[in-house]
Amino acid sequence: MIKIKNLDYTLPLWDKISPRYFKKSNVDIENFYGDVLYVGMGSAYGPRKQSDKVESTTIIEYNPNIIKLHNIPEKNWNIIEADAYEVDLGENKYDFIFVDIFLRVIPRSKYNFLLTKYSKHLKKEGKIFFIKTLPFDDNK
Repeated sequence: MIKIKNLDYTLPLWDKISPRYFKKSNVDIENFYGDVLYVGMGSAYGPRKQSDKVESTTIIEYNPNIIKLHNIPEKNWNIIEADAYEVDLGENKYDFIFVDIFLRVIPRSKYNFLLTKYSKHLKKEGKIFFIKTLPFDDNK
């Protein structure tokens, strides 16, 4: 079991919680297609449950232990072990980007930074999603 800041990343727990979590954030991973970028791996619920229409899955994850625990090699995910704030994605473009690196609150300044950074990597009709279940902290 991996615990980070009191957060348990074992599958039984997250597979029970995640469907509600994605639904409340208006993220319908079952309808994703094309090229998808997940910023933050967590339990890899999104990549594990996404549509078969997804052609490529890229995941940015900072913690090597989470990668080791939740990578499924036969899925051929492109996993980038890097900091979401610093990673360079070059000219890569995605149909869907899901940013989920926050734990209990979203600092507004960091949200704005990530929105600007990753929006540049959207294809013309692409969509970017952030979790909507956590409050913003406008003082950070």
